[in-house]
Amino acid sequence: MSNKDAIRVENSAWPSQGLETIDHCPVCGSTQQELLYEGQKDITFFCAPGNWNMQMCMKCGSAYLNDRPSVITIHLAYQNYYTHKQTERLPAEDLRGLRWFKRVLANGYKNWSFNTNLQPSSPLGVPLAYLMPVYRAILDRQFRHLPDHYIGSCLLDVGFGDGSFLENAKSIGWDVMGLDPDIETVNNARDRGLNVKQGSLDTLVGMDDHFDVITLCQVLEHMHDPIASLRACYRLLKPGGQIWIETPNINSIGHSRFKANWRGLEIPRHLVIFSHESLHEALHEVGFSRIKDLSQPSPCDGVYTHSQRIKEGRDPYIDSDISLLLRIKIQIDKIKEFVCTSRREFIAVKAFK
Repeated sequence: MSNKDAIRVENSAWPSQGLETIDHCPVCGSTQQELLYEGQKDITFFCAPGNWNMQMCMKCGSAYLNDRPSVITIHLAYQNYYTHKQTERLPAEDLRGLRWFKRVLANGYKNWSFNTNLQPSSPLGVPLAYLMPVYRAILDRQFRHLPDHYIGSCLLDVGFGDGSFLENAKSIGWDVMGLDPDIETVNNARDRGLNVKQGSLDTLVGMDDHFDVITLCQVLEHMHDPIASLRACYRLLKPGGQIWIETPNINSIGHSRFKANWRGLEIPRHLVIFSHESLHEALHEVGFSRIKDLSQPSPCDGVYTHSQRIKEGRDPYIDSDISLLLRIKIQIDKIKEFVCTSRREFIAVKAFK
């Protein structure tokens, strides 16, 4: 999109009949709120018109958009979204040098840890992954810390993006299903041979106690009623089944540093942004137990780079160098994240029914 197009979108307005006002926090129900940001624009994908206000709940610490796009019109904010682009992973034979060697080691670890059969591979990938916890966290996240499964184990990925996780889970024997409201995203996944449905969790009628695992990766923040969605997931899971969630953290160090320019806000697509504490409390309230924080690779490099470009008034996705000072801040904040997990950029948890 050109700068001219971006300016045109920013200066137009959201359809007035497509706005809704809420009088309480969508996480805890409290009416105690404080204005966090005013007059925000879509500065990440430049396709959603209007000016937006974000509130902070004074009880649970979550942040939420108010006014916000209605369920009927929210699709207007996704016209230029990344899930509309098909992604292809280069086969190993097209790689050279270090990239090829890294793929071989990664395949070795995945084959050992997740029972894949990826080739070429090397068993050296296993001890190397354990010697480099950050590298291992990256590989584990690709499979979302999936448990051991048996024949017929069922998995639901809500908001499945480009479908790469569904492909990973399917490759190791899971019976997978994807769910997304966006028809273009659904059609892209169907073209790749994946079992996906268009719609919301409410459309899965008659599937109570059906799934062993449900995953929501960067999805919960997009939902108008995240608590109702968590209840639906609880209902759809088998007894003993688990939910896996990754979502932005309003109490992250990055948000404290960049404030209104933080990439994690992504207004107006992100309707609700949890804190570490409010997500844990919400899961408990719905009925989940054994809530566990998960290790994850730090996203500070990407989030901070995008946030800095936003701060400077640039497109966050147009490559440009970042300063040495920002590189230093990124490394410092990675250490802070390691020490204080509740301040990470993303909250990553799993919990059990």
